[in-house]
Amino acid sequence: MNDLFAHVISPDKVLSGRFRIHPVLGDEMEPTLRGGRDYVLTTPVTAFEGEGIYLVDVGFGIELFRVTNTLGPAGELLLSRENPLYGSHRVARQHFNEAVVGIVVADIRTRVDRFLGGE
Repeated sequence: MNDLFAHVISPDKVLSGRFRIHPVLGDEMEPTLRGGRDYVLTTPVTAFEGEGIYLVDVGFGIELFRVTNTLGPAGELLLSRENPLYGSHRVARQHFNEAVVGIVVADIRTRVDRFLGGE
């Protein structure tokens, strides 16, 4: 029965200097995260912290990837997208650790766009 109710997160934790809000820009993570409409709440990391969605500096910008451990040789990680139009690829854990910027701790799904416009 307790699974029906979300865990309450106090506003002071979310509004701390520990977290950043990052817009979802492209369609790579659709349908889970909609580009141009949704946002993610992230916290900085410098290494693989377990499976999840990460912000990765790909050299020409920061992008979102679902990262899973392949348990393969040399501790490779699988970086993939939710949208099946985009492929996935394996990278060495060390290479990932050099490029990772943050990990997604929450999704922010936009419901009513008009309130996010200007003033």
